[in-house]
Amino acid sequence: MNTFENIKYALKYLSADERDAIAKWLQVLANTPDQSLGVEEPHPAYAPVQPFMTVDEYMELEEQSSFRHEYVNGVMYAMSGPTIAHVRITGELLVALKAHLRGSPCEPFASDAKLQIRSQTDEIVYYPDIVVACNRDEWGKNYVCNPKLVVEILSPSTEHIDRREKAMTYRRVASVEEYVLLEQDEHRVIVHRRAANWKPHTYVGPEAVAEFQSIGLSVPLTQIYLGTLPTA
Repeated sequence: MNTFENIKYALKYLSADERDAIAKWLQVLANTPDQSLGVEEPHPAYAPVQPFMTVDEYMELEEQSSFRHEYVNGVMYAMSGPTIAHVRITGELLVALKAHLRGSPCEPFASDAKLQIRSQTDEIVYYPDIVVACNRDEWGKNYVCNPKLVVEILSPSTEHIDRREKAMTYRRVASVEEYVLLEQDEHRVIVHRRAANWKPHTYVGPEAVAEFQSIGLSVPLTQIYLGTLPTA
């Protein structure tokens, strides 16, 4: 059996998510000038798709790609698409943030905005579900930086990354005052605050009101989950 036949045989035993991840990787590879790039083991939702590259190389490739990728210290990771609930929750919270911050030096962005993080140890580009950034003169053409508030909507495929890797990364960013995690299938908002030494504060139930102290905003969970979860 030749190499191509081996690959075809192996593909039969992959899950639908794993096949989808490989399809996305192939799409990116087709748009890459250097076709000699190596192959990484695919992951259903957050898979490394290239060997080491600079952040400038990533930015250039990302502008040409049909799919979104995050960049962590030289490695580019493919991202999966959001659920309808994910999109609704993001949209409702973004509306509240925009109305509250209109006219202020800070601005909220949804998941299509890149967030660049640079330090002595890290060179990272994320696509947070929502980010509030200030100091507009420090932003680039295709990214924001120095976030004050970062929000991620939890999903089974990326929850471990949001709770661990990203939580640790954001703690190292001096400008971040709050890191927020939202569940999709229940009224639950978890806020980690620098002022509280990152101890999580959880708001649970449709009657709860989440407080985003970094920007002086309170939002009822019924508003955040409007159209996604029943109120009773």
